[in-house]
Amino acid sequence: MATITILLICSIVLNLLLFASIYYHGGWGGSWTETAAAQAKFVASISCSGHGRTFLDGSILDGKPVCECNACYAGPHCSVLLPGYSGDPMFLEPFWVNHAASSTIVVPGWHRMSYEFNNGSLLLKQLESEIRRLHAVVRNAVTDGRYIVIGGGATQLLHAAMHSLSD
Repeated sequence: MATITILLICSIVLNLLLFASIYYHGGWGGSWTETAAAQAKFVASISCSGHGRTFLDGSILDGKPVCECNACYAGPHCSVLLPGYSGDPMFLEPFWVNHAASSTIVVPGWHRMSYEFNNGSLLLKQLESEIRRLHAVVRNAVTDGRYIVIGGGATQLLHAAMHSLSD
């Protein structure tokens, strides 16, 4: 009976030490995705006058994220309208902000680090297939026997197309 009592007391003391350690170190902690989401949400909550955004991987000044202004705005809080800019799709931002839960993608740092895929191409086969299927459904482009050129904007696409045609 004395042995059981000693074991019970040791178990209680160990559990109390464990819970005290967890409490002292800030709780159970979340997964890395929860931590990343919380950090991104915090940085995104910093106001840039509605004409810019702060990012986790953006510039930092005095330990704080710096606003990255939309193309037609400037200033520390993106509140100065610059004349003469057009073509920036930032008018879509409120839609994506309102649909953050269904449009958020968390990409770990080690994901697809290579510039090439296993087959040696620079374009994911599934992406190429979906682009071809989309154009077939919409019927706005002939893709059979053609190359698919991708880029982050019209300028990149034009440069990529000119480079590929010049070879």
